[in-house]
Amino acid sequence: MVEQKVAKSSSQVGLRYASFETRLVAFVLDLIVLFSVFALFFAVAFFQVLLRTDFGEKDTPDSATWTAVIILATYYFLFLPLYFIGLWAWRGQTVGQMAMVIKVVRRGGRPIGLARAAVRVGGLNFLPLIFVVSLLAAGTSEDALVALLWVLAIVGLVLVAIQVLGCLMIPFDRERRALHDRLADTLVVEPR
Repeated sequence: MVEQKVAKSSSQVGLRYASFETRLVAFVLDLIVLFSVFALFFAVAFFQVLLRTDFGEKDTPDSATWTAVIILATYYFLFLPLYFIGLWAWRGQTVGQMAMVIKVVRRGGRPIGLARAAVRVGGLNFLPLIFVVSLLAAGTSEDALVALLWVLAIVGLVLVAIQVLGCLMIPFDRERRALHDRLADTLVVEPR
């Protein structure tokens, strides 16, 4: 098996950086996968609420609300980061990147490893702290769930905005790197 070696500088021939369009399609494919898995977590979280309220006939117990929060938090804080970190550290590719035949590598063509994968995920590392703070601020009532959802939605929008701005660097960068690529010192290439 021949390992793709990434050139140390752009002056060496044979290095093909993934285009913005290819990376965008890979990201959309990843969103489809992630949304599908989220739908499963959501269904489990709220099906247990339906069962514990006799399909809406009784008031929702606090324990059912918190169980739903824990199930959704498991998706957000465990599955979501592990999807990216695990796949990047293991294969250098997410499902979308596999479909588009692009790969995340370090300079020199080596795998990026766990630490660089975590840096690429970036802002998700801070979300567990925001989650805990929002729970403490909201208390333990049904208002806590609403407050938590608002905090997560706002933080999510801010992170999306940072990601979008960071990705707008790709077409203008000689190596087609986004902000998260620069932070983790990674390249996205089309292996040959």
